[in-house]
Amino acid sequence: MKKLNIKRLIEDVGGARKVAEIVGVQRTAPYGWVRQGHIRSTFLEKITTANPTLNINKYFEERQNEELGGGT
Repeated sequence: MKKLNIKRLIEDVGGARKVAEIVGVQRTAPYGWVRQGHIRSTFLEKITTANPTLNINKYFEERQNEELGGGT
């Protein structure tokens, strides 16, 4: 199973301030997405529209066992 690496996506797009400007939210909102582990699809649409060469697929990474609820 894969998980979107929101932190890396934000960093690659130019940081929290830049991403917040693109999607039209407060500067601190992207930090909440990272902390909560999810981002709205409408925000992803705005980010990819503003960055047409961005390959969103490269930010999907395999989850670790701990994230899946598995043991060792």
